[in-house]
Amino acid sequence: MKILFIGVFDAIGKSTNTSQLMAFKSLGCEVVGYNYKQKALSIGASERDNHLCSLVKERKFDLVVFSKCDFLPVSVFERIAKITKTYLWWMDPITTLYALPEMLEKAKIVHAVITGVKNTIDVFEKYNDKVYYVPEGFDSEVDKPHDLEKEIDVVFIGSLHGERKRLLEELSYPVKHISNAYGPEHAKTISKSKICLNFSTAGGTSDRIYKTLAAGGFLLSSDWHTRHEDFEDGEDLVIFKDIADLREKIIFYLDNPAKRGIISQSGHKKVQKFNRMNWAEKIVQAYRGENS
Repeated sequence: MKILFIGVFDAIGKSTNTSQLMAFKSLGCEVVGYNYKQKALSIGASERDNHLCSLVKERKFDLVVFSKCDFLPVSVFERIAKITKTYLWWMDPITTLYALPEMLEKAKIVHAVITGVKNTIDVFEKYNDKVYYVPEGFDSEVDKPHDLEKEIDVVFIGSLHGERKRLLEELSYPVKHISNAYGPEHAKTISKSKICLNFSTAGGTSDRIYKTLAAGGFLLSSDWHTRHEDFEDGEDLVIFKDIADLREKIIFYLDNPAKRGIISQSGHKKVQKFNRMNWAEKIVQAYRGENS
């Protein structure tokens, strides 16, 4: 199976597209990664668009996967969809989807939408009759426990904005904020932390959840849409309801390392089915099911 995977790729693990590309390769797919942003910087956006469409036509790919590609014109989606089968991969909160109305135009054009955020399914189904839910998951080669001293009490890894920033300011409890931990450094930071915070945006998931649990972290999170289908509160992770509840649970679980250990071990076991290979397999299965 020949796949063209259009996204953003790097050597430090900042973009999940890199490990997703490797997962396709591990399945035996002949896959080409196309860094569409970098290509535009080197030859210009218009030339990039023409080059991309010519590549699809010449190489005769079975499937083209667009990883969000919000900076790629709708016209490119249209041109490529006339040549071969196309999928749109979506991984961001529903609020981001609403802020990018052209993405819904792209959802109309592609042959199917793959979303890692369950509460976007209903939105996408208004524009495409083939919508698959595939959790983004984690990279098992990178997101794994490290035997390190727990020197950080509470950590939040990610960007601070909106509700997240407000909650941390109101928390009045020292939280170490790290915005630039990627690849192995992310897993090492999780391993050094007693409590790892997550703030779900608009009721959706993010790969932070899967990466934290996969690295053996104790996850203290706000709730998200259909969380109960995958993880149990108090068994695999802990959910907080409001700022007062968050403050109380931080203090409680810092004082009870044994309980933290039991929960983090359960979460680590439960999350294994959401590895990156599973993500790639689901997409390949969707393609083969449609073409059998």
